[in-house]
Amino acid sequence: MGVVGGEVAVTALTHRGAVRPANEDAVVVGALTVASANMTLPARCVLPLGEPVIAAVADGLGGHAAGEIASEHAVHRMAEMGPRLAGPDDLDILLKNIDEEIQEHATQHTEFSGMGTTVAGVLLNTDGNFWFNVGDSRTYRLEGTRLRQISQDDSPPLPPSEDGKPVSTNFITQSLGGSGASAMTPHVGRDGDAGPGAWLMCSDGLSDLVAHDDMERIIAEAGSDEAAVHGLWQAAMEASGRDNISILLARRL
Repeated sequence: MGVVGGEVAVTALTHRGAVRPANEDAVVVGALTVASANMTLPARCVLPLGEPVIAAVADGLGGHAAGEIASEHAVHRMAEMGPRLAGPDDLDILLKNIDEEIQEHATQHTEFSGMGTTVAGVLLNTDGNFWFNVGDSRTYRLEGTRLRQISQDDSPPLPPSEDGKPVSTNFITQSLGGSGASAMTPHVGRDGDAGPGAWLMCSDGLSDLVAHDDMERIIAEAGSDEAAVHGLWQAAMEASGRDNISILLARRL
């Protein structure tokens, strides 16, 4: 007999990259969080969906130490609150609360002024599949071997690349925390009913360095989710690895 609500298999990797001295990214899968880590092999876990499961990446920003504090706080709060999240309204409230908490911490500790983090992920529960993001970390729906971005980049529009390589900018228009003067508005949406699906989540350490077509090819040629995640990480490293790299591949079974 199957598990009530099914289950989700998540393969995760987070790494400092080839240039940065530390990893300010963090990831969350259900009640599990990984922050400030330097994984060179993916980790895979299978969780029952008897209660809601959240899976997300967070990319810290704001200078030395501040970014990793912001991203770690975000994933810890998502891990804590994930089992209670019923849908988009709960996600919206949680992300706004995390934003306020990071802002408050930065106010109390001037050395962390401007600290913030992006976030992108999915919430899977018995009511449906939901996506969310703030900043330029991304969530893609994996349809066969095709990737369709469902998150919304909080970054200014850029001209198309002439050489086919990804076009990137370090500027984002909003984050959780950060120095934005205007109110933060999370992007939250439904990605189907509570049925099977697959999603790729990543920080811009992957999406800025590896072209969309190359990401699809790597996934198509991989013999397993672990091989796919490891191959994506390798491609980002070979393309300079100039930023922290975090990747989650989640499959609702």
